[in-house]
Amino acid sequence: MDKTQGLKVTRRSILKTIPALSAISAGSSFFTKAACAQEPLEDGYTICDNCNQMPMCGIHFQRQGNIVVSVGNWKEHSGKLLCNKALATLQRLYNPNRLLYPMKRTNPKGSADPGFVRISWQEALATIAANMKKIRDQYGAEKLFIFCGDPKEPRPAAMRLARYFGTYHYGTESSVACRKGSLLAEQLVFGSEYSGGGCGPKTKSYMVMATNGAWSKPHGWWNMINAAKQRGVKIIVIDARRTKVAELADIHLQPKQGTDAALGAGICRVLFEEDLYNKPFCDKWVYGVEEYRNYCKDFTPEKTEAITGVPADLIVKAARM
Repeated sequence: MDKTQGLKVTRRSILKTIPALSAISAGSSFFTKAACAQEPLEDGYTICDNCNQMPMCGIHFQRQGNIVVSVGNWKEHSGKLLCNKALATLQRLYNPNRLLYPMKRTNPKGSADPGFVRISWQEALATIAANMKKIRDQYGAEKLFIFCGDPKEPRPAAMRLARYFGTYHYGTESSVACRKGSLLAEQLVFGSEYSGGGCGPKTKSYMVMATNGAWSKPHGWWNMINAAKQRGVKIIVIDARRTKVAELADIHLQPKQGTDAALGAGICRVLFEEDLYNKPFCDKWVYGVEEYRNYCKDFTPEKTEAITGVPADLIVKAARM
């Protein structure tokens, strides 16, 4: 096998130190003193488990003895393009600066030396609890925001913590990179999650709102929308950011944050006024259509533009599409 296929996964300083895979044993010593320099370089293959115990992507690695010295793409695997989490495997395993236990700052923030010292888990948890109680006593429970990152397994515990502490401010990395906002709306409106269907063979246009599938669902959804684009499906994306999904869009609507509902009303006004909606379906399955139609009358394209910042002509164009 061509050993030059391995990708360097260390920091930039290490990349400067290791210009080629032939020098990988020297590079691995940056992370560990136990590199088996006398052992032969061997290839191996495995699955990345960084995404919530959901093995999706293949890893081609090289090792010397029991030390992994190179991580790269398994080019024959269907999920062959590794993300930053997979490419950081050597750092996660061997970087001597990785955190192994709680640390406490002893000098004020901004000091040249933060004065970190090791403390026990008991002291760390007690310190956190004391600071949380202090915030609640001085400012109220709702002033605390609880954030839970990836992997997702700790989320139920973090949600219970937020509930019993008394704050409704709870967020995750999915709040900004995934579709947490729309998921909560679905649960409130429908009583269960409804992520919407993909593009079927009869789909002519597809609207993406509050979802960044290029990050949150790169394996299935991203392939689906790329295939739809290639076969001529028109794509409308509503997102304040210019994401990879937005770059696929025929129309990209960028509303100001917090104005999504106004944009929806502006689009629906065009649908109602120009009779572009499926009236038989709405009459049979949708409650409150006439009430909502009357509500939307005030959201002219010009007024919607003033609220959302989205140009009036794009609002009309998106509705007609």
